[in-house]
Amino acid sequence: MKKIAVFGKPGSGKSVLSKALASATGIRLYQLDGIVYKKTGEPVSREVFDEAQENILSSESWIIDGFGPISSFNERLEAADTLIYIDLPYLTSYWFVTKRLLKGVFVKPEAGLKEAPY
Repeated sequence: MKKIAVFGKPGSGKSVLSKALASATGIRLYQLDGIVYKKTGEPVSREVFDEAQENILSSESWIIDGFGPISSFNERLEAADTLIYIDLPYLTSYWFVTKRLLKGVFVKPEAGLKEAPY
């Protein structure tokens, strides 16, 4: 278990699980929001994203959290040796997304951008 893809619906707990898994295993975590978007919140070009993903996928070990562009998602699934799909009921996921949005009004969201490999 050295190349792990974590995916599921928004609000399903992907980030929480991925961080715990990275902490327990020592494997570097790449959150896709930090790869798909610049620090300004603007999306990176597809070429920049593809190069960043290729660098990650060719490394010895990684945990990638999220979907990203569908063609890149398929590449991650093929490269991964472990797939973790979080399948919570829609109502639970919707509640977690709502809770996150409400919390964001009072607390600045954690930026996943610090892990960007560029």
